[in-house]
Amino acid sequence: MSTFWNLSHHKELKAVVLTDHNGMTYGELQQRVDDFKAMLPSSTNKQLGLLLCSNDTATLVAYLACLQAGHAVMLVDGQLEQTLLEKIVYSYKPNWIASPYTEHTFEGYHQSSSVLWVEERSSYPALPGIHTDLAVLLSTSGTTGSAKFVRLSYRNLQANALSIASYLQLDETERGITTLPFQYSYGLSVINSHLLVGGTLIMTNASIVSKEFWILFKEQEATSLAGVPYTYQMLQRLRFGSMQLPSLRYFTQAGGRLAPNLVQAFRQISVETGRRFYVMYGQTEATARMSYVPPEQLVDKADSVGIAIPNGTFWIDEETSELIYEGSNVMLGYAEAREDLTRGDELQGRLHTGDVAYRDEDGYIYIKGRIKRFIKLFGLRINLDEIEKQIETEFSLPVACTGDDDYLIIFTENETNAEQIRVYIRQLYKLHPTSFSVRTVPVLPRLDNGKMNYMKLKDMMS
Repeated sequence: MSTFWNLSHHKELKAVVLTDHNGMTYGELQQRVDDFKAMLPSSTNKQLGLLLCSNDTATLVAYLACLQAGHAVMLVDGQLEQTLLEKIVYSYKPNWIASPYTEHTFEGYHQSSSVLWVEERSSYPALPGIHTDLAVLLSTSGTTGSAKFVRLSYRNLQANALSIASYLQLDETERGITTLPFQYSYGLSVINSHLLVGGTLIMTNASIVSKEFWILFKEQEATSLAGVPYTYQMLQRLRFGSMQLPSLRYFTQAGGRLAPNLVQAFRQISVETGRRFYVMYGQTEATARMSYVPPEQLVDKADSVGIAIPNGTFWIDEETSELIYEGSNVMLGYAEAREDLTRGDELQGRLHTGDVAYRDEDGYIYIKGRIKRFIKLFGLRINLDEIEKQIETEFSLPVACTGDDDYLIIFTENETNAEQIRVYIRQLYKLHPTSFSVRTVPVLPRLDNGKMNYMKLKDMMS
């Protein structure tokens, strides 16, 4: 099978649908890609482009143009705050920047197009080279503007797209709607896997809680829905199970642990409506996906992250219980500055996930928590992820835990349950009341990918 960025084998099929017109075929999309490649600064050397992303055709065109031209591209939130963007630009010195948001300007760059503009950096004449295998750089930290990025190769992208298309049983009749940011590995994997099979992308920035989103979903007959845990919390409030969505075939969840009661609730919806529900597990460091739970196994494996994706393998370190993954989708390594882009494959297909896990008798993996998400209170080792899991299961509401070796703080949005949570945790873990507290906040802070912003929670401790 050809690479997903080679569009020629799907020439007559519909590639993209937008809210304001009928979209374009793969052949028409390729013409747009060719036009963009012609705009890029001429150079015989591999270049680094910075793409400020949105769920639109302009972003898709620029992304595919970079892959086809053999350049490396950084994918960053197009609405990231200017000073954070400047930090990334300073650290990586991209050869050019493309953005649908024309309000951005950067010192040392000049504008060369009024629609999707490209600006070439001329003030760094002797930049370090870029490794031949490097294709995409994805941030590890959502909207915080950290300069730490994951280095992904062409092989990583293609391997993960192939695996996902295989276990989700994708074909050219798929019509996937964008529910996640383009620059988020989960959202990008939806795009890549649909392009691979010749499916159609329904591109929108509309939120799933908006009327606009569901009108588009129904009009364009979307066949799938992808979401993080927060997405499914919102879908439950929207009474997803009673929605009339005749075109929907399956829905997927990743990006963090979904409470078992919600897994079973959405599994029941899938059974009653004749659809498939996939619970999945992955990390940006593995391009996107590492495992999934076959829909028919969810009834007994609601708290599992499942089995390895096709062509992937898990094993567990006997001493530390850390989950280790092996596969062609494992990143080349990390980068924090332009100089790091000269490096090749440092991991050789093996990823230490940082997750503590065990495997049941059927070979299904269960995550107990993050290695770094442990604190000690009076000598007692406390797993913060486990506490969140216990509370979510008991009270069916989202919480977030943070702390240090002196104090545990549990954050919740529900003031009514705060005292009940306090009593429950004290009894469950036999904690002294002076060693922890339950605090109510209007909204739990989240990153743009829907995951909890623990860095911000840490700042809220004082």
